[in-house]
Amino acid sequence: MSNQTPDNSEPTLPLLRQERENVVDFGGLCPLYYAPMHYPTEVELYEPSFDPHSAALHENSRQPAATVKVQVPLPCGHFNIWRPLHDRRAPVAARLARFFVGSAALQPDGRVVAPNNSTWDSRISYSSADDEYYENGHVLPVINGWRHGTLAARSLFRKVEHDWMMTYLAPEQGNSHQQPLAVWRFNYAESRRAVERFHAVLGFSLFAESAAVEWCVRPLSSHRFRRIPIHVLTPEEARYFSEIGSGDSGESHADDSLEQRARIIEQYCGQILAYRASSNEYNDYVVHSVPALAADLTQYVEGEYGFELAVSFVPASEGPDGWQKAQVARQSLHHPISGRMREGEDALSRCGLDFRIKLRDDIVVPPVSVELTHALTATAPEQRLCMDGPGCNFTICVRDPENTVGSLQPPIGAHEHVLRAGSEYFAALLESDMAESSSKQVELEGMPYGPVRSAIYFLYADSVPREESMDLNDWIVLLDVASRLSIPRLHQLSQARILAEVVPDTLATLQDPSDEDSYKVPAEYPDLETIELLQGVAADTGAHDLAQALDRLVAYYPIEVCENRIRSSPVGEFVPPPPHHMGTHDHDPGIRFAVGRAQGPFGRGPFGHHDFEIEGGDPHGPVQMPIMAGPVIHPEIAPGFAHAGGNHRGVHDGGFLGRLLGNWRLTNIPNNGHADPPAPQPGPVPDVPHATHAHMPPPESDSESD
Repeated sequence: MSNQTPDNSEPTLPLLRQERENVVDFGGLCPLYYAPMHYPTEVELYEPSFDPHSAALHENSRQPAATVKVQVPLPCGHFNIWRPLHDRRAPVAARLARFFVGSAALQPDGRVVAPNNSTWDSRISYSSADDEYYENGHVLPVINGWRHGTLAARSLFRKVEHDWMMTYLAPEQGNSHQQPLAVWRFNYAESRRAVERFHAVLGFSLFAESAAVEWCVRPLSSHRFRRIPIHVLTPEEARYFSEIGSGDSGESHADDSLEQRARIIEQYCGQILAYRASSNEYNDYVVHSVPALAADLTQYVEGEYGFELAVSFVPASEGPDGWQKAQVARQSLHHPISGRMREGEDALSRCGLDFRIKLRDDIVVPPVSVELTHALTATAPEQRLCMDGPGCNFTICVRDPENTVGSLQPPIGAHEHVLRAGSEYFAALLESDMAESSSKQVELEGMPYGPVRSAIYFLYADSVPREESMDLNDWIVLLDVASRLSIPRLHQLSQARILAEVVPDTLATLQDPSDEDSYKVPAEYPDLETIELLQGVAADTGAHDLAQALDRLVAYYPIEVCENRIRSSPVGEFVPPPPHHMGTHDHDPGIRFAVGRAQGPFGRGPFGHHDFEIEGGDPHGPVQMPIMAGPVIHPEIAPGFAHAGGNHRGVHDGGFLGRLLGNWRLTNIPNNGHADPPAPQPGPVPDVPHATHAHMPPPESDSESD
């Protein structure tokens, strides 16, 4: 394998080179659905719990009843659309506490939380030795089966070598018409927390020069994948990596240098590091990724709400066993993860795949600076200074152009060293040779008096007066004042409050528990005029974080609408495909099916022909099969349409982008045939026709079978 440079970022697999039409299109990928808790060994780590101390008996009832407080840990995102992801600070279910001795902190109330010193907010690890996925460093399986933890996969299987006691993911033997592929998807838009750092252990092995493994990454807001380069360490560079062991020369790596190692890792940041191992009697060419070394892939996804990671395989062209010359997540069967509760996260260092994500808020408000804290308590540590209080030696006069009664704008008294520590504007003014520096008085022209007084008060009290009564316009004015006076913490706080005023804290969903046919409705989104106005405000006030957050929300709102509707739609029984679709599993009654179609001006959208595949049913192992195409339920007939499956539900207009995307619903119609539905055409959603639904013609379809 030759070293790859970061400049050549185009994937070689045609499917990964395919540019998707829009952010809600899967770009040719075929998403898979797997029922949660598919195997008995899978564990729901963050299940709802109740506080027994909150129980209260109901009065005026014939039978005693109690009300208890139920704690539901909310997800911070979703893994492969359907499975919730939780922040590692969320407490684990109390009934699982006994499994985490030594790997997490046990609280006095019996809850288990991860140690606070952990670097990562979200972590997913896969062990091929156990064929299980683990979340947030907890050594209990949340997903069983490598395929169940992917968004899409094809032509791959888990190979177990009982003679060599090794296991790995490899291309299917004898498959030449499809290039093997696996994709994982992470989306944290639900919590409105962007990716700050992303490190990943992407273990692979090659045993032939013609074999290859290619890793690619795509932010959810982007339309194309980018290839992640692989750098094969030179023998000189490999000397500084003790985990490699003996090199080609057989010399010991006792002269490890942490400084040299850090320089090499920094030099090849954004690349996967591998090394050339010694040849043996079976293989002349051997390349492995550096064991347990997480590649820093932050540059590809920083500032995004979510991303997709893909790996494709190129089997070797020579030899009858070329299919197994390209391997991913190679592990020894002698060192499984299962059952090693006391080792905790140390056990997960043996995982062949390990995805680690550090999240940050849309707008980070920094803490109070040490200089300002020291300035407020320097004279009297037991008593903080206050605005207009004793000892003020600097006067601020405000010339508000909108004020006509000057007596209502008394000068603001402040302390010079407090202004110097909390405001970059006043620090520069007091250090200059200007007259204001010597006179200890300044006049601020063309600024509103109230917000200026609130800004100075904020330096002393670290709070904004009457904050609960402020509206969007008040925060915009305060943002401008904070920008002109260069008060960093107030500047960031104003941006965060503006964003919270415009958009809810999360892209929340609502569901009526009394109506089993109700489905989750995305929170209403601000219109484009409001967003454009705020983007202009952000540009004028230097609010870069606010501008980036608004751009993210515009890009990810249709993605979140799409995923929410996918998750909230039912997965019901469906008429099985004909026997030639099911192979040897046509007798299995336990298989469940789902089918979905989209209608909107963006083209086929997320539910094109054969977009979904289902696994399940076979007690001896999962079976993958395609879903038959269902009819398109057009928006004009959807509100009054009822079908044999009884899945009658309304259609929600999800704001301006919801109208743009069009309204769709899952269908569950027996005996609908196998016809490929017509692709939705670009253009506005048509008006509701005057004809009754009973006389509405069915959608046109091709006669060719799936």
